[in-house]
Amino acid sequence: MSLWFSVILLAVLQGLTEFLPVSSSGHLAVLSAFFGFKGEESATLGIMLHFGSLLAIVVFYFQLLIGFFRRDQWHLLGMVILGSIPAGVIGILIKHFHLDSRLFGDLAIIAFGFLITGALLRLSGKKKLLERSAPPTQIKEITWKQSLVVGAVQSAAILPGISRSGSTIVAGLLAGIEREAAAAFSFLLALPAIFGATLLETADLLKGKAESAMTVSGLQLAVAVTVSALTSFVALQFLVKLVKKGKLRAFSWYVFSLGLLLIIKYFSRYAG
Repeated sequence: MSLWFSVILLAVLQGLTEFLPVSSSGHLAVLSAFFGFKGEESATLGIMLHFGSLLAIVVFYFQLLIGFFRRDQWHLLGMVILGSIPAGVIGILIKHFHLDSRLFGDLAIIAFGFLITGALLRLSGKKKLLERSAPPTQIKEITWKQSLVVGAVQSAAILPGISRSGSTIVAGLLAGIEREAAAAFSFLLALPAIFGATLLETADLLKGKAESAMTVSGLQLAVAVTVSALTSFVALQFLVKLVKKGKLRAFSWYVFSLGLLLIIKYFSRYAG
């Protein structure tokens, strides 16, 4: 299988899975191992593909982002900043202790992450958990408590296998945020998270700390980012429609099955 085909396939997969609640990082980690990318190289490619998804968010929510320059949306901007702090702290710690490559290469961790994602998606269909005496919170009314709840869940979603979009949207719903607002807030939180991760990875590349025997060229990375951005935009449109209809839990059986398959594969190493 050619390197070009592998990179483009991973880019398409990233675009489709970043916003569908099935964990793009988990899928990328599994397929990167299958294609034979080294740990550091897999992490670098994954970060660049996530950057393509970041571009899709900017385009999709461009009007909302432009609104941050207006005083009436400064509250929302503050909630996005506040909610981004937990993931920022955890991400820096993981990078500082060089845990990223280990996390991306451990099938047991990925499998566990998929099972957590499945459980969270099932919760999104529990009407009793979502019922509130007060009306659901709209996007401009999100409180600091709701912001921190969603932000804390996003920090846990750094682990491969835990869907960032799925877990944060479900967290928002359980915290009392309206469905479409929960989706929008989830994707707004993704912007600083993905951008920060990209900066950290770029810093490592410039310092020469990233994998020196990098087989993926700069041109291949550029094409991968473009493909990831285009497919991410399509997937983002699709997910927003699913959230409005309350259909997130339909994906739970897929991630449950994938998690169980990885567990079987993990323990099969020790069989016989």
